[in-house]
Amino acid sequence: MSVNDDGQLSSSDSFWEVGRYMRTVKRCDNGYQLCNHLRKLIEERNEIEKKYAAMLTEWTKKWNNFLDKGPEYGTTLGAWKGVLTEADGVAELHNAMAEKMMDDVHTKIKFWQKENYHKSMMHFKETKEFEDNFRKAQKPWAKRLAKVVATKKDYHVACKTEKSTANQENNSRADSSVSQEQLKKLQDKLKKCQQEVENTREKYTAALNDLNSYNAKYIEDMTEVYKRSQDFEQKRIDFFKKIFFQLHACLDLSVESRFSQIYTNLHSTIGNVDPNKDLKWWSSTHGVDMGMNWPAFEEYSPELQSISKRAKSNLGSADGGIMITSIKHSREDSYGSYSEQPSAPPPQQQQQQPQNYKTQSSTNSYASAPRNDMDSRARSESPDGENPFGDGDMYDENEEGEEPPSAGWMVRALYDYVRAEDDELEFKAGDVFLQVALEDEMGWCRGKKGEDIGFYPKNYVERI
Repeated sequence: MSVNDDGQLSSSDSFWEVGRYMRTVKRCDNGYQLCNHLRKLIEERNEIEKKYAAMLTEWTKKWNNFLDKGPEYGTTLGAWKGVLTEADGVAELHNAMAEKMMDDVHTKIKFWQKENYHKSMMHFKETKEFEDNFRKAQKPWAKRLAKVVATKKDYHVACKTEKSTANQENNSRADSSVSQEQLKKLQDKLKKCQQEVENTREKYTAALNDLNSYNAKYIEDMTEVYKRSQDFEQKRIDFFKKIFFQLHACLDLSVESRFSQIYTNLHSTIGNVDPNKDLKWWSSTHGVDMGMNWPAFEEYSPELQSISKRAKSNLGSADGGIMITSIKHSREDSYGSYSEQPSAPPPQQQQQQPQNYKTQSSTNSYASAPRNDMDSRARSESPDGENPFGDGDMYDENEEGEEPPSAGWMVRALYDYVRAEDDELEFKAGDVFLQVALEDEMGWCRGKKGEDIGFYPKNYVERI
């Protein structure tokens, strides 16, 4: 600290200068703001971790969809999947990291901040206390300093005046035009100036001695307040150190057992890739080691004819009939207005029943004849003029020549059958119901199950 010739304090950054303690006071406010900034830092890192985890999850979902539909197979597919499993595991860890930072670190900062910084109307209570205590400790010394500055200024002014008067008096003695009376006045003025210099010098020296004698007390009082501010700041720094260690514990995945296990598993999964095993699987599933049902000669059997909706739709004539032994017959002819055939039998039957009726002639003269004309036309073309199918209905007897009982036969379903048309009977394997009409040449029977009556394929049931 120094005082210039104009009596003003020169610029100095020393803590001991008047008012320079405000930097230490402001540090208290800065501590509160630093808590806010640290919380903000953790919040932003939390968002980064969550976004990273979400991106990893979306990435694994995309590539899992590719692998599920893609051409990769076997143990090599397992390696692909292992990389995605690693990403899912890392995403889970980073989500856990984000939550832990908020729960274990962010919450503690907020609580500590609230406990150590107490807001008043304009300031924090702690800031106001430090400022008042520093001002109180500095005030006595500042007053003495102000007196020193004032007395120094008076002394310097007196010295300046005395020097100017002495020059005038010295010049007057050498100038013959100056009268003795004028010279005497200058000499009296010089004496007064010299006396003023002595008086101001004594006051300046006394004020300076008084200031210096108070320096020890000033240093003691200011140091006491400063120590309290240091203790307060040390508490903040110690807390921040603890918080940074906790943050480190959240961020350091190298000590997380699950993290190391993820890569142990990935390494093991990649090590399980076995080219020979994969190629052997391919050969047995898609290659030369596959079994084959080589074609063999099959004797024709009418009983193996397929009953399928597709066959009916492809082979029907204009009114939905099927040509059999040059005689057109359809379900409408046998049972009335029913026009649809049943859906295909179970796959195991469908494979064994060639659709022989597809190869039969579709140009026979009976293709479009209604059933009520069939008997007469067949009878007229017969050598003896009789109906080749006998008198009466062509379906009056079953294959064994049995007459149908008045109540019908009880049958048991061998397979599930789902109706394809409204006039069909639906049932499940094991259901028992009544057959009320004989089978027609297309393999359709009519049955009654509860209150429902409809058509069904004969090869779906067995008589009991």
